[in-house]
Amino acid sequence: MAISYDAADGVARITINRPQVLNALDPATYTELTEAFERIERDPEILVGIVTGAGEKAFTAGADLKLMHTGAADPGEWAPWRQDRWDFGATTSKPLIAAINGYALAGGLELALVCDIRIASPNAVFGTPEVKWNLLHGFGAYQLPRIISLSHAMEMLLTGEFIDAATAERIGLVSRVVPADELQAEADRLARVIAGNGPMAVRMTKELVRNGLSASPPEHFRLMREYYSRIDATADQAEGLQAFADKRRPRYRDDARPADARPADG
Repeated sequence: MAISYDAADGVARITINRPQVLNALDPATYTELTEAFERIERDPEILVGIVTGAGEKAFTAGADLKLMHTGAADPGEWAPWRQDRWDFGATTSKPLIAAINGYALAGGLELALVCDIRIASPNAVFGTPEVKWNLLHGFGAYQLPRIISLSHAMEMLLTGEFIDAATAERIGLVSRVVPADELQAEADRLARVIAGNGPMAVRMTKELVRNGLSASPPEHFRLMREYYSRIDATADQAEGLQAFADKRRPRYRDDARPADARPADG
């Protein structure tokens, strides 16, 4: 297997496990990543996903260019517009955290950009070197200007130069840099904090942010009202408000049914 998948206490961890080639993405890895994201989406027990790379040298250095150009793989397998190959997790409703250790380059950076939160170790390196090889950093050209400033995005995309973790934090590409030996623990901590919140509210917040980026103000407020009404009707919202009044931790069930429809034994 090109990746490992572990789940516990509402958190799934996807680890790209090809450290001998800097966790480069070959067709099998793309397929397994897509399947792992679909698994997170389908599993009602999973509330948050973490994506990382095995070893200390790379999150992932991107597509396996040596394999791509040996003729060993069908060129169609690399097409970035293939939905079954490139979706990665862009449509996953549950929050995704990237724990970036080492190189996050080309397709590896695009994978990190799919995630909602990115944290990094001090040895992390980010780059979009595709232009050096007359290739396109396709998804990054869409996503980078939505995360960092247009000027910073264009500098990365057009020069192909790499930036270090400190620069990535300064320009907002990652939310924080933590010591390498604390990276995975910090990703776990963030995931468990999120997993302890109202599951539907978390998903609706992610959806509102993602949809709101391209929405007009009236459309954004329309979406906000729609999502409010959907959350307001749930038993979990009633539980959250009751827990606040009782000064205790909520016991969420991720149940979209109204409070008066909850089973009596629940």
